[in-house]
Amino acid sequence: MIDRRAIEDATRKKYTSGIYKAETISLSRPSADGSYVERMLRLKFDLIEQYLPGDVIVDLCCGSGVHLHETARGRRRGIGLDFSAPFIEFAEKAAKQSGIGNVDFIQCDAKSIPIEDEAVDALYSLSSLYYVADVESVFSEISRVLRQGGRCLLDLGNERSLNGIVCREYPDLSQLCGVDVPSIDSICQASGLRIIEHRCFQILPMWADKPRWLWPLLHPGWKTLLSRRVAGRMLDEWISSLPILRRYAFRHVLVCEKC
Repeated sequence: MIDRRAIEDATRKKYTSGIYKAETISLSRPSADGSYVERMLRLKFDLIEQYLPGDVIVDLCCGSGVHLHETARGRRRGIGLDFSAPFIEFAEKAAKQSGIGNVDFIQCDAKSIPIEDEAVDALYSLSSLYYVADVESVFSEISRVLRQGGRCLLDLGNERSLNGIVCREYPDLSQLCGVDVPSIDSICQASGLRIIEHRCFQILPMWADKPRWLWPLLHPGWKTLLSRRVAGRMLDEWISSLPILRRYAFRHVLVCEKC
């Protein structure tokens, strides 16, 4: 049986010990015509712009804070939250050097957010929640701090995916604590969050080169092919969203509204 708590503890050590560098952990907003990773990030930024209005926005697991520099633009306040002290220190320094005065950064656990009830209009968390062992508690906290009708964009990982298999071949990287796809709806419902958009990606891992027995599905050519756009969306999304395959796609991006 997988010890999810031990995996999360190991992840915390990796993110605070210098294995992951604050200056490279978060990409700035790229163009829509870059690599697969850049296109994925651009898509998430576009969803934030489309669905997450409001005066106060939170970046949960903010890393270096660079994303908040853009998403807080035109808002009264942006709040960046992360458990890593080095990341928070870097984010505070970068915001000060850039002269950005409407953002604050707080070191905290995502399962205990130091924000008052219903004080937030919008919240997002990118490429992070699949490292948290007890994601249900995070969802509960997100719902608590969102105002009625507030919205969030959440990036979840499916534990029943090829990506989970290949991650275990890279013990130096943070390991996954994903949830299965059928649980996503129930977790949202229990937290008082209504899903208004659910998009699926990464039916193939798109980054690894082992284990060798999976090599036919890990060839770099797949990334190039699945990055191609068809009717406004990447081919990867079309395939990953098929009724049967979506159960095994790794990345699930949700836009939710507090009921």
